[in-house]
Amino acid sequence: MHKLLVGLTLVALPLAALAQTAPTAATRPYFQQEVNYSIDVTLDDQQHVLTGREEMQYVNNSPDALPFIWVHLWPNAYRDNHTAFARQQRQLGKRKFEFASAQQRGYIDQLDFKVNGQPAKLEYDPKNPDMAKLVLPQPLAPGQRATISTPFRVKLPDSFSRLGHVDQSYQITQWYPKPAVYDRDGWHPMPYLDQGEFYSEFGSFDVRITLPENYTVGATGELQNPDEIARLDRLALASAAKAKAEDFGSEVSFPASASTTKTLRFTQNQVHDFAWFADKRFNVLKDTVQIPGTARPVTTWLMFTNRNAGEWLKRRDDIKKALVGYSKWVGPYPYSAATAVDGALSAGSGMEYPMVTVTEPAAIIHEVGHNWFYGILASNERDQPWQDEGVNSYLEARVQRQDDPNKTFMGSMQGFPVKALGLDGLPPDAIEHAAWQAPASRGLDQPAGNTASTQYPSYNYGAIVYQKSAALLRYLAGYLGQDKFDQGMRLYYDRWKFRHPAPADMQAAFEEASGQKLDWFFQSMLNTTTRYNATVSDLLLTNDQIKVLVRNESNAAFAVPVSTVDAQGKVLETLWTPAFGGPEAEAQASDQLDTDVTQLNFRRTAEVAAVVIDPQYLSPEINRRDNRRQLSGLLPGLEPIKLRPLASLERWDQAAIHWLPVLGVNTYDKLMLGAAFYNNPLVPKKLSYVLMPMFSFNRKDLKGVGQVKLTSIASGRVLERVTTSFLATRFERYTKYEPSLTLDFRRATPAYPRQQVQVAYTRINQMGSEEGVRGEANYKGSPDYFVPTLRYTVAGGNAVRKYGADIEFNTFVPDSLGVNSQAAQLLRMTGTYEHHYAPNRSFRVRLFGGRFLTQLPNSPFVIGLSGSPDYRRQTAFLDRRQISNTWTAQTHQSDDRDGAFKAFLPVFSRKWLATLNLETDLPKTPLIVFADLGVTNSQQLISPMRNQRLFYDAGLALSTLDGALRLYVPIVGSQYTNGLPDGRKDFTDRIRFVFDLQKMNPLRLLDQAFN
Repeated sequence: MHKLLVGLTLVALPLAALAQTAPTAATRPYFQQEVNYSIDVTLDDQQHVLTGREEMQYVNNSPDALPFIWVHLWPNAYRDNHTAFARQQRQLGKRKFEFASAQQRGYIDQLDFKVNGQPAKLEYDPKNPDMAKLVLPQPLAPGQRATISTPFRVKLPDSFSRLGHVDQSYQITQWYPKPAVYDRDGWHPMPYLDQGEFYSEFGSFDVRITLPENYTVGATGELQNPDEIARLDRLALASAAKAKAEDFGSEVSFPASASTTKTLRFTQNQVHDFAWFADKRFNVLKDTVQIPGTARPVTTWLMFTNRNAGEWLKRRDDIKKALVGYSKWVGPYPYSAATAVDGALSAGSGMEYPMVTVTEPAAIIHEVGHNWFYGILASNERDQPWQDEGVNSYLEARVQRQDDPNKTFMGSMQGFPVKALGLDGLPPDAIEHAAWQAPASRGLDQPAGNTASTQYPSYNYGAIVYQKSAALLRYLAGYLGQDKFDQGMRLYYDRWKFRHPAPADMQAAFEEASGQKLDWFFQSMLNTTTRYNATVSDLLLTNDQIKVLVRNESNAAFAVPVSTVDAQGKVLETLWTPAFGGPEAEAQASDQLDTDVTQLNFRRTAEVAAVVIDPQYLSPEINRRDNRRQLSGLLPGLEPIKLRPLASLERWDQAAIHWLPVLGVNTYDKLMLGAAFYNNPLVPKKLSYVLMPMFSFNRKDLKGVGQVKLTSIASGRVLERVTTSFLATRFERYTKYEPSLTLDFRRATPAYPRQQVQVAYTRINQMGSEEGVRGEANYKGSPDYFVPTLRYTVAGGNAVRKYGADIEFNTFVPDSLGVNSQAAQLLRMTGTYEHHYAPNRSFRVRLFGGRFLTQLPNSPFVIGLSGSPDYRRQTAFLDRRQISNTWTAQTHQSDDRDGAFKAFLPVFSRKWLATLNLETDLPKTPLIVFADLGVTNSQQLISPMRNQRLFYDAGLALSTLDGALRLYVPIVGSQYTNGLPDGRKDFTDRIRFVFDLQKMNPLRLLDQAFN
């Protein structure tokens, strides 16, 4: 499957408890079961139902007598919201299936299994209706075979994943009862998942498909009907006569189905799955290609609708390029045909099956390549997805770069604004690395190997499984040399084609071909998140040589390419270090003084200006700032600094400062204009900064924000990262200084909630008020103060239900009392819950409770019913100093903290306050209904409403900019004299808003994208 980089997943399934106990794999020889299928199926395209009958010959090649066989009944994954597929959809943030109607869902039924003619019982897994044990009437002895038959009916779902239909366009995949794999590790029953693919037994298929006569079908196997082959040839001739997209027209409606039917027969040996795709609108393109090293031509078919004909025409040769490239570098394509079809796929941008793929045009090479990595080399994708998707992505890029050397997973670099983004002169590998470096630099990476597909959040599934795995294989090819690498790949293919290889089998093939032990790569680099880094520790120059000492700064062995370059950065000579460093090297070479250092000797010529580690961006390093060492100069390791907009990639040959223009406004400073300067936001450094100076045209002085962060990536199981920060802000008539320490806790699985603890020490320096400022009494003579804070936050849930909690403890210390004194101690607790009742509609509940544990008489520190006093200056208020009648803080702008009443009630408590905040989206409108209930101690109120302790409000709200801007229109509530407005002005003057700039902060949004 071609997975675009999007966006959490969790389906932790206790399958180990379901597996038949058996001796460990290490003590058992390899064996492989065989399943041969004969299937008759009929499509009802009015009811969207398949009716069929299946007969299987199951051959027991294992040394065990089998009392039962696990059977996959994957259409049942679409039955209801309690399946593993439904649970995963929620974890991935998808709600389409959750709220599907019964008519849109699918299932398989009318099963009546017989084994050798005797009735056999199905025992469904209680947690997964798409898996069942077929209990055999008698145990199947080693070397024996059983004939298993059943009728079946499949109600086809709408297109939620792989199996389904969009009107009368059909994707018939994972559709028939299918035995699970039984190998030396035992049974491998697995429920159907969207993220996480398959593992199946090889055998043969003889499939007969009956459907209306005017459908065109692309399928696994060889078509056996001469009349239908002639029909396809006629369609292909008609399509070949159309030279451009306009010739196909724009009609995409479905013609009426023919009143007569046809039965198409497809047969194929040595495959482990069968899929077919049917549409009455398909255009057909046919071609042939000669497979390298064979005398066989392979027939290629493209089947597509008018909707995207132009793209299919552009990509018409991609299927042939894939067949030739993979055959040359892996092993010959063994089948007679290969087909790519257009379809309404909902699982990524393509999905592979033996000999046929449903795909977008841009993913043809990737999906056709899966005939090798999934099809012929049938590894366990669910447990080791890198061995399928990662290896295939490596070969895909290699095929693509034959025509476009600048091709990356994001497209061709030729179409990028290369100079603006700092990509000029970079090889495409630099961009490929950035995909996995982004989460890795935030402490969110995972091993490429030895991690099940269900354990990856959505972004990492693409970034790690696809991109990092492919990048590591390119690195291995560079280390071994392309010829040795290709020998290893071909040996792997020859030895394991039509079998089930494990990662150890792939490693053994590469070690045999290269003559090297490769544990440091296959066991360490693939299976860990080690931070690799190498530096040039010293140079020794002679008349004709440059002796370079290279130091491995990592805690594991690895090899790096080192090059001499000229003044323009052109590579002159490249040598690879051996795999050195780490505890393995120390154990093997204890007599050496320093096993983390190795020496390379280069020719010294007049052109050599510097020595660079990995100038072609092959190695899995994140930090490349220490990769260059110049032969001369005052600062031989310092690169030129470039000023670049937005963001760019990390380079060894130049440093960069990034910038964005910034505009600000408030009623005191008026218009402010400036710029934000920061270092790499895509792959953050350990030390990162943001400096945002802004010039106030009203005050004729500088305002702004500055922040420095030191982030340490934790390697243990408890912490994910530790961030030390210092923040300074200056606006209006205050200056804020805030050092803080933030601990982010690691999640055991993607479904675990995110937890964070923060300790902060906020100092607010307030300048005195000035004449004419409304609310002057609140500011005049107010002391500067400190606010030490301890905060714990937790957030979790899925696409349907989300929850969160925030517990914050503040101590308020006025400067006049000294740092060892306190005016108040405040404990605040907030709990939130959101539940979706429709795909884009939800209701939200918020509970807040705040209490001062200690409080001095007449303390200025209070809790607000209608938003907080914002003592830590966390919100950008347009009119904090209350100069304006339009934008006044509290009265018109809220921060939705403390009591979070949407209406403004001038209620502030010195003791305690509790509120219940309710919201619900209205159906078919963008409006929100809200209601707030609050209670407090009336003896401690600072309010004109001093004798009241219960408060309420209700009204309508509108949210936009992803919640950054919210408009509140109170209709009833305690803010009105009699609960209702006494006129139009009373009503309109009560309108309030929230303007949360943090939700629009591009650096914050970038961080959130990887969480």
